[in-house]
Amino acid sequence: MDRKTALLILAAFALFVSACGGSTAAPTASPTDMPAATQPPPTSMAVDISRLGVEEYPRVDGSTSAYPLQITLACQILEVPCIWMEGDLFGTTRRIIPDPEFDGSSAQVEKIYNIWHSGTHGSYMNLIEGNADIIIVARPPSEDELQAAEQSDLHLEFKPIALDAFVFVVNEANPVDDITLDNIQNIYTGEITHWLKLGGSLGEIHTYQRNRNSGSQELMESLVMRGEPMIESPDMILESMMGPINAISDDPLGIGYSVYFYAAYIFPHERVKMIAVDGVHPTSENIADRSYPLTTEVYAVIRGDAPQESAERLLLDWLQTAEGQAAIAQSGYVPISN
Repeated sequence: MDRKTALLILAAFALFVSACGGSTAAPTASPTDMPAATQPPPTSMAVDISRLGVEEYPRVDGSTSAYPLQITLACQILEVPCIWMEGDLFGTTRRIIPDPEFDGSSAQVEKIYNIWHSGTHGSYMNLIEGNADIIIVARPPSEDELQAAEQSDLHLEFKPIALDAFVFVVNEANPVDDITLDNIQNIYTGEITHWLKLGGSLGEIHTYQRNRNSGSQELMESLVMRGEPMIESPDMILESMMGPINAISDDPLGIGYSVYFYAAYIFPHERVKMIAVDGVHPTSENIADRSYPLTTEVYAVIRGDAPQESAERLLLDWLQTAEGQAAIAQSGYVPISN
């Protein structure tokens, strides 16, 4: 077996073991087609990451939505060309993988394939328990995670490194294209139960939710519900990020939530659309200038007791430089404004 064939098999295997089911839409535009407004501002800060080789690269974990960012950063730092693979193989999501044409060190490629994502809550717990050095996640730590860190006599150090957005998705056949933040809250408290009240077709609203401590659920509770209790509908709680999108693709009466990067780049679906909130659509431009009302931040998190010269602290510092922000833009994420 030649090396190119071996790499293709390895790529297929990596996609297979991470699959959660579902299907994807046609390929979207490349994340490198980002508008000029999203490019990182210049900074005089410089961090030397030349010593972050295969052996020294920290153990990275993170949110499902941040996995392409994890891979993009490793590809750039370890000098491995990477490409987007479309999500038609085994019905999986779109992914960034090492270019099968790359003829460099197999150790570099294996290092990238060994980067994992345990989801937001799982990665926080891995960091707290010492099974990860740095995590890239869609939100700050939850109360449960802060309590776990406190029980381990541990301080978590986290800094925003990119912008994303919390988005709401409905079936493509749903005539509703815009919704107010107040109405979303009223839907999920049970005050609004029919689409007709929102300008939609006749039918009861199916309110899909996510599981406790997931990144999406924590964002829903902090950004939208703000202390208001959500309706209890255990049969509508879905465990994976692709769960609500898959469900809504077959349910014209459904509504659910995700994050922009996941819905736009990782798991775009031709029968699902993101809708505007308070008249503003979630786009890279509206996220960059924060005009979209549910713009959020993506965080890099390390243990507070990480040594000053540790690889994870070096990577955390580098992500805030112009070079690090440019790498973030390559993944499709919106760099954070200084």
